[in-house]
Amino acid sequence: MGMTFREILQSLVDQTPGALAAAVMAGDGVAIDEYARPGAGVDLGAIAIEFGRIFHQSQKVADALDGSRDGALEEMLLVTGASQVFFRQLDEDSFLVLALDATGLIGKARYLVRVLLEDIREAL
Repeated sequence: MGMTFREILQSLVDQTPGALAAAVMAGDGVAIDEYARPGAGVDLGAIAIEFGRIFHQSQKVADALDGSRDGALEEMLLVTGASQVFFRQLDEDSFLVLALDATGLIGKARYLVRVLLEDIREAL
């Protein structure tokens, strides 16, 4: 049996320097499961609901940009002065969201998501 969502998310957060919290979200922004470091103070549910709309609009941009060349939007990164939020599409109906502090290693996060992607999709 594979890992649970909680185990996958905890592994991702714990192995990524600067990571605060991670969640697997349904397309409507409802959390399927989430994990946060103690004291992280991140509301991934609120972030995901708001960003879900932006993600869907960005898909239209990707479609216009790539046309018939399979330009499906896979990842997005939102960077502010104090934080980073990484989004990865899992399938048509779900995505992963990972919140990091400003010094978080986004490259390591992206690598770990790719490594764990099959486990995540299996758990769906």
